[in-house]
Amino acid sequence: MSIYTPPESMWIVLGASLLISIITGAVNRLVLPVAKIRRYSREVKKFREAMANAKKENNQKLILKLERKKKFIDRITREQASSRFRPMLIYLIPFMALFYYLNSLYSAAGISSVAVVLPINLSRIPFIPEGMLGGAPFWFGGYVFAISPTIQAVLSVFALLNHILLPGATVTWSLIPGFGVYFWWWYLITNFAFAGIFQRLFGVNFET
Repeated sequence: MSIYTPPESMWIVLGASLLISIITGAVNRLVLPVAKIRRYSREVKKFREAMANAKKENNQKLILKLERKKKFIDRITREQASSRFRPMLIYLIPFMALFYYLNSLYSAAGISSVAVVLPINLSRIPFIPEGMLGGAPFWFGGYVFAISPTIQAVLSVFALLNHILLPGATVTWSLIPGFGVYFWWWYLITNFAFAGIFQRLFGVNFET
């Protein structure tokens, strides 16, 4: 195995996601006006809840009163979005470059390879189309690719025949037990997992 195949590829992508989450959290903490954004978040949430209750109760007097405040809410919402976007100008290009580098590292001839092999079949998750996240891991040419169950069955028969007919032949490919996840999905999964953790650790989780 090598950096191009699991488990090494799993740890490399995991490490990249961890680094990205730490840097993102630290930059956001240093650049963002945290106290102001939290105050604005509370204001917007309070306004939306009040408006929803007023409409539910059909309280026209309260709706009219809240409508007068809407311009202020719209202004602070735009200001909040603008403030939260600003740090991205610092790390967006380096992180995109890192993603494209890893994507090229874990692909061969334009085909994305598998970055991690899991013991559970993710294609059985409801509403997830088969083959979208990955498939049966298949090692070939220094990479691990994802194949469909049908191709896996055909290759299993072929491997058995090859072992019987040519027992001493050099093996240039092999099937791997488990479920292979494509690079970009493993990258997204680990990114989302770490992002939530480090947003809380750096105090830049503004969801209220």
